[in-house]
Amino acid sequence: MKKNIFLTGLSIRARLTASISILTVFSLILCGSCIYPLVHRIVQDNIEKELHNTTRAMVNMVQAAVNVSVRSHLRAIAEKNLEIVSLIYEEYQSGKISEDEAKQRAERILLGQTIGKTGYLYCLNSNGNVAIHPRSQVKGTNISDHEFIREQTALKNGYINYEWNNPGEKEKKAKALFMSYFAPWDWIISVSAYKNEFSYLINADDFREKVMEISLGKSGYVFIIGKDEEIIVHPWVKGSMKEFYDTLGYQFLHDIYKQKNGKIAYRWQSPDSSEPRKKIAVFEELPQLGWIVASSVYTDEIYGPLNKIITFICLSIAIALLLAIPLGAVVSDSITTPVRRLAELFAEAAKGNWGVRSAHDSRDEIGTLSQGFNRFMDDLQGMKSDLNTEVEIRQKSEYRRRLFEEVFKNAMEGICITDTEGKIIATNPAFTAITGYRQEEILGRNPKILKSDKHSNEFYERMWTQIREKGHWTGEIWNRRKTGESYPELLSISAIRDADGAPTHYVSVFHDITEMKSKEEQLKYQAHHDALTGLPNRILLIDRIAMAISRAKRHETRLALFYLDLDNFKNVNDSLGHETGDRILIQTTERLKQIFKPQDTLARLGGDEFVIMIEGIASELDLITRIEKLLSSFARPFSIDETTLHVTTSLGITIFPDDGEDAGTLIKNADMAMYQAKEEGRNGYHMFRQEMNERAKRRLTVENALRRAVADREFSVYYQPKTDLETATVYGLEALVRWIRPDGIVISPGEFIPLAEETGLIIDIGRIVLETACKDLPVISNKTGLPLSVSINLSGRQLDDPEILNDIRSTVQNTGCNPGNIEFEITESTLMDDVKGTVELLEQISEMGFSLSIDDFGTGYSSLAYLKRFPINTLKIDRSFVMDITESEEDTSIVQTIIDMSRNLGLDVVAEGVEKPEQSAKLLSLGCSRIQGFLYGKPMPLQELIEHLNN
Repeated sequence: MKKNIFLTGLSIRARLTASISILTVFSLILCGSCIYPLVHRIVQDNIEKELHNTTRAMVNMVQAAVNVSVRSHLRAIAEKNLEIVSLIYEEYQSGKISEDEAKQRAERILLGQTIGKTGYLYCLNSNGNVAIHPRSQVKGTNISDHEFIREQTALKNGYINYEWNNPGEKEKKAKALFMSYFAPWDWIISVSAYKNEFSYLINADDFREKVMEISLGKSGYVFIIGKDEEIIVHPWVKGSMKEFYDTLGYQFLHDIYKQKNGKIAYRWQSPDSSEPRKKIAVFEELPQLGWIVASSVYTDEIYGPLNKIITFICLSIAIALLLAIPLGAVVSDSITTPVRRLAELFAEAAKGNWGVRSAHDSRDEIGTLSQGFNRFMDDLQGMKSDLNTEVEIRQKSEYRRRLFEEVFKNAMEGICITDTEGKIIATNPAFTAITGYRQEEILGRNPKILKSDKHSNEFYERMWTQIREKGHWTGEIWNRRKTGESYPELLSISAIRDADGAPTHYVSVFHDITEMKSKEEQLKYQAHHDALTGLPNRILLIDRIAMAISRAKRHETRLALFYLDLDNFKNVNDSLGHETGDRILIQTTERLKQIFKPQDTLARLGGDEFVIMIEGIASELDLITRIEKLLSSFARPFSIDETTLHVTTSLGITIFPDDGEDAGTLIKNADMAMYQAKEEGRNGYHMFRQEMNERAKRRLTVENALRRAVADREFSVYYQPKTDLETATVYGLEALVRWIRPDGIVISPGEFIPLAEETGLIIDIGRIVLETACKDLPVISNKTGLPLSVSINLSGRQLDDPEILNDIRSTVQNTGCNPGNIEFEITESTLMDDVKGTVELLEQISEMGFSLSIDDFGTGYSSLAYLKRFPINTLKIDRSFVMDITESEEDTSIVQTIIDMSRNLGLDVVAEGVEKPEQSAKLLSLGCSRIQGFLYGKPMPLQELIEHLNN
């Protein structure tokens, strides 16, 4: 074994002293060498993390500042060009230039501008057509198939983001534009630029001050490098970074620009220092701008605490060495054990056991060293505790963040968060499920895109006034889904405020209440409708009658109530069961719906009682027509499971305002009238007022008889002579229809002719008259030897008949009658109903060889210009002017005017209704020789007429 000869030449005291001193120094060095790397690593990691966080925060800040700056820049250009176009438009309005010149000048100015590197201006109209564009082939085309173009045409003013690729480019690039609307020319002036060229559009001064406010340590700072290695922001460096190197000639800025993201170390001498110092920089790229944001700090400031630790360790070694030499010999034994223990504690601390402490509390150097060790470990323990606390806080914050995200994501209610400018910054999945908008579609847009047309602007103004004053608003509102469907929702909007009470965000939480509203509507419907038939019940009927009465009073119209009750319906229920009865009621409802119009109100009061309300009653005929259709529909049997049932009805009718002025009175009186109809034998109707009931029944009786008379040809044709006073001869006849029933009763033309007009039966009656006259005319001529013509009246309903020409042509051909002997008379009022259509029809009749006459002339207010348009041959002066012609100077003047006008137009004139010789003489003196009236012959049947003409 090799002999230890260390310090063999020294005394034991010296050897102990030297040994203690060396051991003490070695122990401190060992402790420092273990602790220093650990502390160095912790400090370095924290500093670099802080630099990364600072750089990240600055990137976000610069990006936000750039977005604001670009938007302001684009807005300024758009508004300036809007001002320019407005000034050019004023020149056009003042007449200095034409509109085309104004538009061409505006186009040259707009196309002569560039935004940034490749940005440009263009104009759209509200339909998506391109009015101005740098590429001429695009001008005039419609590009509304692009989403951002539809957004432009919808907004017309404002800022939007979108993606675009020019022809030949494969990938789309992000773009932004600001638009201003010029309404006179319908131009949406759009200023567009690619986002990767925003660096050409922004002003670093917009955010330079905020960047310079950031300080790192004592003298660290943040700087920004732009494209082409240009310094954007730096405390004192300006120009291109190509000109700057560190003190060793290393072009570190170039490497930062090339590397884009990461960290780098270099040596740098700032203007306020006398010598270069080591620095470290952490940097990150802004991709859209091509800028790099870097945070830099001097390493001697970062590692200052480490230098203090080294100084402290060195000082401890020196002190321990000085104390160990004089005391080594005395306390060598007492020193050995504590030093060894202390060395062991250092070893444990180096392994990570930071809870070790020295129990040696003597006042000698070893005790001092132990106390220093304890203090040092206390400091390290405190640092570790702080780190653990920070980690715990961060873990709790992360847990809460994740918890809130889960709540946000899984909430059943739709949630939307906006900033103070109204831009949506976040939505949850329920928002998408309710509205149909995905989050990527809605971010950055205003919630007003959900706005429906069911609320006024005042509603939204009141809502936001409450939000501004109270910080929240809750209520029901109608919004619109992406599909365009409107839906109700329960909405709550709350303002999120900062420490100063200023709003920073708005959070809206809403719930789709469509189903709830549907249930409410269903309950409301059930409360106002009959469960079996779906018809309105008594409550809804009374409400509708009240509203109809208000309308009738306002427009001075009438309305009718039909009170309907099925006859012997109780027997059906008792014999066949209520299920069969219910099916009859359902079929009754369907029949009523087929008879009445959608605007009429059908209601079921209960049991087999129904009420029908009809507004705007024009005439009794209209009422009777409805009654006939209703009673006829119940003449058809009901079919229930192959069983045929005959069920009739009794009907009571009231009229507003004649039979009552409120809903209750009208229903009560209609009910009374219905029971009267049952007492009269059922399967019929009864009107509440007896005179109206009798008149309606009389009209219905006449109409039914008239229909039978047309089918049985019960009509006769009478002829009234027309006389020429100058020749004292009969020159023509007027054919007049008469209705003589088989029982000999004569129905007055004044009663059945208007009814025939209203029902359309006049068309069939007119055919009978024309056919009879065509057959009788040759008989009259043969037996009297007179070459007479016959006048036949045509009504308005006949002129509207599309078959009238065919009927006239076929009748003349079948009877062999000469059209030149037939004259058709049309009243003046009928001619004026449809001048253009009547002229065309009469021209066709005239071309067939017939003559035309205007009957009752002077009562229809026709003008001379209209008379010249009609192909007429004769004017007949209305009997109302002839009646008082010998006594009334006014009537005399009117007749004279008609005669003179007829002579000037080359027309024959006939006066009708002549009953006195004085009237005949007066007419002859005025120049009218052709007359018709009882004075020279009443209307006569064929044989009587022949005898009259032969006498």
